[in-house]
Amino acid sequence: MSSPSALEAGGATIKTSSDKDQTTAHGVPVQYEANADGALLLIQARGDLTLDPVQSKKIKRKVDLYIMPLICIVYFLQYLDKIAISYGSVTGMRSDTHLTGDQFNWVASIFFFGQLAFEFPTIRILRVFPLAKYVSVNVIIWGAILACLAACKTFASLMVCRALLGVAEAAIVPAWVVFTSQWYDKRDQAFRVGIWFSMCGFAQMFGGYVAYGIATHVGKDPYAALRGWQIIFLFLGLLTVVTGVAFFFVLPDSPLTCRFLSEEEKALHAEHLRGNEQGIGSNVFKWDQFYEALRDVNTWLYAFWIFAANIPNSIATSFGTILVTGMGYTTTDSLLLVTPLGAYEVVVLVGITWLAMKTKQRLWLCIAAHIPSIVGAILMATTKKAPALVGYYLSGGIPIGWTTILALTSTNVAGSTKKVTVACIGTIAYTAGNIISPHTFQAKDAPRYLPAKISIVILYFLVTVDLYVIRWVAVRENRRRDKRRAELGDSYVVEKNHEFLDLTDRQNQEFRYAV
Repeated sequence: MSSPSALEAGGATIKTSSDKDQTTAHGVPVQYEANADGALLLIQARGDLTLDPVQSKKIKRKVDLYIMPLICIVYFLQYLDKIAISYGSVTGMRSDTHLTGDQFNWVASIFFFGQLAFEFPTIRILRVFPLAKYVSVNVIIWGAILACLAACKTFASLMVCRALLGVAEAAIVPAWVVFTSQWYDKRDQAFRVGIWFSMCGFAQMFGGYVAYGIATHVGKDPYAALRGWQIIFLFLGLLTVVTGVAFFFVLPDSPLTCRFLSEEEKALHAEHLRGNEQGIGSNVFKWDQFYEALRDVNTWLYAFWIFAANIPNSIATSFGTILVTGMGYTTTDSLLLVTPLGAYEVVVLVGITWLAMKTKQRLWLCIAAHIPSIVGAILMATTKKAPALVGYYLSGGIPIGWTTILALTSTNVAGSTKKVTVACIGTIAYTAGNIISPHTFQAKDAPRYLPAKISIVILYFLVTVDLYVIRWVAVRENRRRDKRRAELGDSYVVEKNHEFLDLTDRQNQEFRYAV
């Protein structure tokens, strides 16, 4: 029994007259066509499409001008709001809220407990609600919570607000991975991820300058109605709320529902993404893809890098200014001295991802970029003052690995549900690493925190090895598939429009892993 197809919120429902025992040319149950990608209907409705390179470039430029700034602004605010706690720590928050011992460590890490608790619900929610609308609502909520931090007077109130802040920010990284794969082909994804992830560096610079200005002009005024840390939280929180409201109306949920592309351009854009072997995405949650993600070795190789690399992450977030102060600088100067870390991070992220796009060797370049960071970690552990500060800046090369893992999740994981699942597992690993991170900096080890610095050297080495293993696994699987295709010869059949059946990278034997 067949019935008309329907296009709903970027996903397609195509009813077929096949029974569940039939299979496609890929050996995949034919009922997958019942939940195929929405782009398939769009392409079928337009008939045969011929890709014009000039037109494709024009469409990509439109996407860059409209979508990329929006993604960058949200990620900029997300990271800035997250590290605001570091600026608060040296502008009076710890004394005003009567924090003692390792209580600040818990205030820093409770954010990630909140994020961790909401990751699995996020997997389902991202498949149910319109992507951009859901993200926009979360932006508004986390901005309001951040502003509420200015009213906190106790350790308990800080803990509640920070935990809720983590819940509200849980969707951002998985959502942006999905967004990148929806709007860009695999050749462009790594560089675009590098661009929006480089907002972390810009946020560190902007936040440091703003905090320094507030600490200098407000923090030293004994008659000021608000303390410096309160102004920081209010300013950043209200800015985020305004941004979230604006984004609710301007950020499209998918290429199929955007207003800045014509119907013909949408179809051409979908055709342009055919080479990704993963379409634009289905809104149907598929349990087989969820279970495949849990069984896939790549899921856990990606998760290990994210977990291990984020255990030292406090040197850039909650403990950055404290660590620099421990090198022998004043608390006010530390607000400025952390900003070059952000500048170095931007240069490495944009530079390496651009080279990766040109050379198609993202993993080798990422491994090479990790080496200066290992040297920097050794300098932090063995020296003081200026050499230690240089080592601190060199640690800014490690986020290129996070960018690479995000790009691999976008490029090398196919299947809508599987992609969101892998991205959420990655975010769980990220939160677990960041929960541990502040507690490696024990108060008894101040001001040098040598045990934490030694652990950073070891972890940076391990994540570099992990990148090599990821590359080896991908190359081996690509060769296996190429060999199988050569052995079958003329009997190997490529199914028409298989790219838009929402198959996973394991189900689709035409899929090849980027390295």
